[in-house]
Amino acid sequence: MLQRFNERARRVIFFARYEASEYGSPIIEPTHILLGLAREDPALLQHLGVSSAKVRVIHEQLFPEAHERIATSVEVPLSAEATRVLNRAASEADRLGHKHITTGHVLLGILAESPLLHAELGKAGLKEESILSRVGETGEGKSGFDSRSTAISEQSNATVCSGIGYDLHRLEAGRKLMIGGIEIPFDKGPVGHSDGDVLVHAICDALLGAAGMGDIGTHFPDTDPKWKGANSLVFLRHIRKVFAGGRAFISHIDAVVIAERPKLGPHFPAMQTALADALGIEPDKINLKAKTNEGVDAIGRGEAIAAHAVATILV
Repeated sequence: MLQRFNERARRVIFFARYEASEYGSPIIEPTHILLGLAREDPALLQHLGVSSAKVRVIHEQLFPEAHERIATSVEVPLSAEATRVLNRAASEADRLGHKHITTGHVLLGILAESPLLHAELGKAGLKEESILSRVGETGEGKSGFDSRSTAISEQSNATVCSGIGYDLHRLEAGRKLMIGGIEIPFDKGPVGHSDGDVLVHAICDALLGAAGMGDIGTHFPDTDPKWKGANSLVFLRHIRKVFAGGRAFISHIDAVVIAERPKLGPHFPAMQTALADALGIEPDKINLKAKTNEGVDAIGRGEAIAAHAVATILV
């Protein structure tokens, strides 16, 4: 049956296994599949009126007891109810006459086989008919984002270009910690001319580098008072406008944030949504990772934060 799951739906199962491990569950339950869906296709949930953050709140309200994290090397099987969810996703695809099982079908399976999650998602405003309207015609979860990048990728004369970006800022007590366009609760924040968002700055440099357009300092110099304290998402919106002129289309962004604290993984879905909104692309085109520096140098001592990014574009 898994052969029928498209790539994104299979990644939902992968992330469900990761979420079960993170929460210390010995089995994958439907709530972990929902969390995996929130990681893999936040745009689908967002367009249905439920944020990824709300999904995590629902899980932690239903399962407030904390357990020790399970190592990823340990096998975590599907529960009987989770198995029914995946089987129901296949049944929904069959019922709608769709060859492949997508994230939308998985969500339908969750609603059908988990009354508890059905009730909680209903309270949050999600309606089953809304999901059907999104998957009913084509079998694909419609994101509503601009599809020009898909169109250009099908052209034989499109050129693939890549760029790298890096940024680092010192941290000081009492400043806001902005990462990926959202504020992270923490007792320190970056020192910078703008808001010091290392992730956004690294992505900007990667995109500009891929397009052969210099770097962030060229477009937004720290000598210009206009950018003092500015929300760094403004920089991404500027790049979006330049690219929208037909110069380039964003294919994928991969980035890693290096910080000793705080834990960033739970904030990634919100970051992906904010970054994707600023760039006008689907959240699944942005992959985020977090690393510590194992206590080494300024980052390891909690005195600084850094980010690396790689952007792939089509020109």
